[in-house]
Amino acid sequence: MKSIVILLFIFLTSFHPIVTKVYICGPRGAKKYHYTENCRGLSACKHGIVKTSLSQAQNYGLTLCGWED
Repeated sequence: MKSIVILLFIFLTSFHPIVTKVYICGPRGAKKYHYTENCRGLSACKHGIVKTSLSQAQNYGLTLCGWED
């Protein structure tokens, strides 16, 4: 039974990759991405917090916030 559950999990996740969501400050000018919306690094954000995918944030050249590493 356990092996059936594992195989089912592998089958289902292979078709729908898990997308990690991150937060950045504003649509432009961000330098860091954050895993949580209430990270200390976002406390001074004045442009609005935007939710995006981790891969897209990394494609923009953003790096992980120092408070979260």
